[in-house]
Amino acid sequence: MPRVILQPAGGPDAARHFAKTIRTPVRFSDILNLLDGDHAECLAKLYPTGWLRIWGVTAGANGVNRRKWLQFAAGDRVLFCGQNRVFASGALRYRINNRQLALALWGVDSEGQTWEYVYFVGELRDQNIRYDELAKADGYSPAFVVLAVSILDGAKSNAVLGAFDLADD
Repeated sequence: MPRVILQPAGGPDAARHFAKTIRTPVRFSDILNLLDGDHAECLAKLYPTGWLRIWGVTAGANGVNRRKWLQFAAGDRVLFCGQNRVFASGALRYRINNRQLALALWGVDSEGQTWEYVYFVGELRDQNIRYDELAKADGYSPAFVVLAVSILDGAKSNAVLGAFDLADD
């Protein structure tokens, strides 16, 4: 059963990254030199059109984001969040740790980290789910805000998937 990943993407850097590599797909041939053979082969099969939607997370303090990223699986639903709402969603297709790809796509943040815990999503679906609606579906407080990448447990994921139109591509 797919789980739900809440991915903040509302800050200035995140909004630029979203526009550059999610809203506007990346040409596979433009990043091929940054991928090893096995990953390139898998991505070529998953994206036969040659266009990919790419996101990444930094390791985070004490590796907290990395540990979350390690739990991500193909088929999970990624909800891109910002300005007090879920504004887009997509199904996770693949993940890789690739520092060079992240540097090429997004550079580094103010702390010198890059978003090297990379994942790829399928077709993008626009959404307009307010945080209070999301909170009601998954049992959080009405004041709930998405501040950090998180992966919902099975029960919360099922509740969110049942409440909103988050079908796979």
